[in-house]
Order: sequence, then C-alpha cells, then structure tokens
Amino acid sequence: MQQRTSVEIQAYSVEEATRLALEELGLTHDDVDIEILSDAGPDEDAEALVRVTAKGMASQPVPRAQQASSAGEQRDRQSRPRNRGRNGNGGGNQDWLGGRSNERDRPSRRGAPPRKHAADRVDSEDEIVARDVVKDLLGRMGVEAEAMAVDNPSSVPLDQEEPPTIFIDVVGRDLGNLIGRRGDHLSHIQYLVSMLVNRRIETYTRVIVDVEGYRSRREESLVGLAERVARQVARSQRPVVLEPMPPNERRIIHIALKSHPDVATQSSGEGNQRRITVEPRG
Repeated sequence: MQQRTSVEIQAYSVEEATRLALEELGLTHDDVDIEILSDAGPDEDAEALVRVTAKGMASQPVPRAQQASSAGEQRDRQSRPRNRGRNGNGGGNQDWLGGRSNERDRPSRRGAPPRKHAADRVDSEDEIVARDVVKDLLGRMGVEAEAMAVDNPSSVPLDQEEPPTIFIDVVGRDLGNLIGRRGDHLSHIQYLVSMLVNRRIETYTRVIVDVEGYRSRREESLVGLAERVARQVARSQRPVVLEPMPPNERRIIHIALKSHPDVATQSSGEGNQRRITVEPRG
C-alpha cells in the first residue's frame, strides 16, 4: 500500500489539526509543509482545517476560483448574524441532511435555553430512579442544581435495536465544571449515573445526562461541521479526516451525511483514536 504524502484534517484548533495530521502521516514538523485552509475563528463551533504535505511532494492545491469562493463564504459567515439554525444552511431545504428541512428540525436553536419540563409530563418509575440518582450525586458533589427527566431532545432518532433510554437534564447556574473540556466531565458523570441507575432497575437502560442543553448544542455544532466538511470535500474531491470522536459524536456525523449526494463517511482507527473520514462519493 502506497504511503500517503498529504492529508487534510479538521479539528477544534490549528494546533490539534496539525498534530493529528502529523500522526496520520507518521512525520514530524520538520518533514512537512503546513497550509492553514481555515482557522478555528472566534465562534464556539468553528473548526480549523489544515493541509499537511510531506516536503517535496505536491499538495494539489485547490484551484484559485475555489479558493476565492471559499474565502467569500468565510467572509459571509463572519459578517452575517449567527443564525445558522434558521433556513437550514443557507441553501434552502437540505433533504440530504438527516431528513431535516426547516429550523424546527434543528437539534437546538443556538443560544436557546434547554427545553422546560412539561407541567403535565409524568415521569416513569425508571425516570424517577434516574432523576433521584442524579440529584443525590449532585448533592454529594456540593452542586446546587435541579435534575429533570425530559423527552429525547435530539434530532437524531433512536434506533429500534438500541436499549431503552432515559434523558436527564441538569439545570442551574455556573455549571460549566460539570461539563468540562469538550464534555469530558459530563461523560464521566453520565457513566457513573448509568451504573448506579442500572443497579436499581430490572432492565438495562441507557441514561443520557445533559447539562443546560450542552449536548444539543454540541450536536448542532457537529452537524455544522459535517456540512462544512461536506462542502470542502465536494469542491476539492479530496478526503478530509476529522479529529477522533467518541461513538455518540461519530454517529451524529454519519447520520448527518448518510444521504449526501456527493460525499460518504467511514470510520477508522481503534479505541479513543477512532475517527471519521469524509470522502467523495464514488
């Protein structure tokens, strides 16, 4: 198999994208030329895109017309209000994007507070167990917050083969420490809650814990990332490798692009280094 000499990587920062690219190529900084195709920018969901090429090898740059188009899109994004949740992605109905066609289908409306608990909603016995476990855990951590069972807030439907799932949302003030960097703390809390809950109920049930709608906002960020990378791949006809993601985030990318007419996705790697490649559809 011929060794790759150039790769494009998308990640949350230029430094991280470069690190992943060097890892992918098995080279060091001294061995490559690095092109920053898109900086992460100030937006919380903006991602950096870099092209890393072994020195002495052609990087197959994007034609000038496409570069100008990309630069124009970047200026447009920076100049217009952050309302990507409205009218899809600026291109009318995006039927390929997970079946969504209007703003109500968005996983979240950016900046909006989490959905309120419906006054007439009746929690199931298992939901009450999960809610009480979360409340008890928060109390032991010294965190003043409220936990409530909610309906599935995601735009990504649950598969019929998946286990029963309970959704718990934690609301309060100054809860950033519960989320952690890129949701690390939240993932650990969810794992602990799931173990405690399943010791108290009969049927194995997955428990999804969210804090102030973070997971919904992260989902929208990932869908936006999928959209941008799909456009990049469709224009350049070159695959883009994303940063490693946990299974639930990879699933969002796969579902978001599964019906895209121009690109396809595949996962590769092992463990916490498993990542998605978005490539031109053959």
